[in-house]
Amino acid sequence: MKRILYISVILMVLLPLITEAQKWKRIRYEAMFGMGLSNSFTDLGGADRDGTHFMRDMEMKKSQPLFFLGARYKILEVFAVKLNLNYTWVGASDELTNWPGRLNRGITSKSPIFEFSTQAEYSITKERFGSRYTFARLRNIRNLKINTYVFLGVGGVFFAPKIRVDGAWISAKDIDPEMYSSIGDADFHKLNVVIPVGIGFKYGINRLWSLGIEFTERFTTTDHLEGWSDKYSRANDSYAFMLVQLSYKLKTAKNGLPKF
Repeated sequence: MKRILYISVILMVLLPLITEAQKWKRIRYEAMFGMGLSNSFTDLGGADRDGTHFMRDMEMKKSQPLFFLGARYKILEVFAVKLNLNYTWVGASDELTNWPGRLNRGITSKSPIFEFSTQAEYSITKERFGSRYTFARLRNIRNLKINTYVFLGVGGVFFAPKIRVDGAWISAKDIDPEMYSSIGDADFHKLNVVIPVGIGFKYGINRLWSLGIEFTERFTTTDHLEGWSDKYSRANDSYAFMLVQLSYKLKTAKNGLPKF
């Protein structure tokens, strides 16, 4: 009799924990959209110093709007894959810097960026489910349970840069290298590989909706993102995102597919 009682007590304690731990399997899928800002790190423009990378070479005046659509699938509770479709612009200009070498060159360019990529995400802190973890039940800032994750991905980036010459915008591929002594090889592919690396944070608004923010630098395999490759350049171009995104959780059907 005592053994049955002990087993019953143990089951009463463990069953809710097991059920709570398996909740993530019921909502493996998420649909997402968002907006943010992008900034590029190219041979043109940048900070008032010799060319560097990321924050040290950022020109905030050339930040561009970013639009995003995506989907996420949880393979494990702490491991997920995410598909990204991003659209933004590259804006690069020597006219916004006071660094003599760049200012004297005086080149301005622009290009749309279409990016399709996938990223693998690892959660440092797990995502919480249920109303007790949402804004609706928040009583103290210490109760915040923010899902923090890091990610690494790969994808393709398409761009079509133009350079301003005598007030007119012309394709970078049509630029005569002899016009500018510092330009490198003008022959480049408009489709290249991109590798996103970054960190993200996500918090539940309610049981279905989550609000998140990602910070990432996206490394490319081209030095012509802005249509210009300085012959003295020793690194490929990259661009960075600050993305604010909303995600909507979809229930998982018995066949393992999302349930709409």
